[in-house]
Amino acid sequence: MQFGKAIGTACSSFAITNIDDIFVLVTFMAEVSTSKAMTPWKITIGQYLGFTVIIVISMIGFGVSLVLPSEPIGFLGFLPILLGVWNMFDLVIHSADDDEADDATEAAVTRIASMRSIFKVALVTLMNGGDNIGTYIPLFSQTKGAEIAVYVVVYYILVGVWCLAAWLVMKQRHILRIAEKYARIIVPILYVGLGIFILVKSDCYPWSIEHIDKSRGWHVGRTVMAVVTTGLLLTCIAAIFWWKWRRRKRSRTTPETSEDDGDVALDAVATPLPQERPEQARRQKEDGEQEIQMAQAPRDDTSPATRPT
Repeated sequence: MQFGKAIGTACSSFAITNIDDIFVLVTFMAEVSTSKAMTPWKITIGQYLGFTVIIVISMIGFGVSLVLPSEPIGFLGFLPILLGVWNMFDLVIHSADDDEADDATEAAVTRIASMRSIFKVALVTLMNGGDNIGTYIPLFSQTKGAEIAVYVVVYYILVGVWCLAAWLVMKQRHILRIAEKYARIIVPILYVGLGIFILVKSDCYPWSIEHIDKSRGWHVGRTVMAVVTTGLLLTCIAAIFWWKWRRRKRSRTTPETSEDDGDVALDAVATPLPQERPEQARRQKEDGEQEIQMAQAPRDDTSPATRPT
């Protein structure tokens, strides 16, 4: 085992999968100044607790991979690549549903605000750990037991470093603004690079090509793998694009529909009643004038009974 290389891989994989956690931790650190129940120590303990659950789930997935050959497990390296593609489309196609998803996460945090602060931080860490699990399982499957131990130890050390960094960032707001500006661009590229690293390290393609050539008796493995890989990637990318475009279109049409409904309602209120017929209007006008003349005429108080004979 190359100790230095294992540490470098652990540091890079942790940094790639936990860049977004910095902003979550900074949010919790900001809450320290407004909430007596939230302290930096409780945030750190909650982060460790949530990350432990992520490691346990990843180790379970790694245990399942032990019953299979290690080479084909390397194809799981496409998961980080697709995560990177997904984040790239977020940069190009942004919809209001993405903001609603962020609001839903904030609502979930609000619903558990009555719980202890430690469990609140742990739950948010676990909710934000899907990319960690999708990366750690294929990464663990390509290493030996000693390397996995190095990875886990380095991960736990870096969790503490992450919490300390979040606390320091809260003291330097200009650093936070720079990180927020460029992280959305850098993270997708890093995900794609990590996925390619897993694919290359696992030797999954040479292994698959060799088995295809042996089963067919002639060298078609490269062609088959090239066609299959290209087809799957294009299909997945098209599906991601369709999903993002559909969400964007839906988020655009919903406000327009509401505005159209409001315009229709206003038009209905502002629509004048049908005009009366000219003949009917003229008669009503004449009747009104006669009533006015009768009301203005001088009254004759002498009646036939009181007149002199």
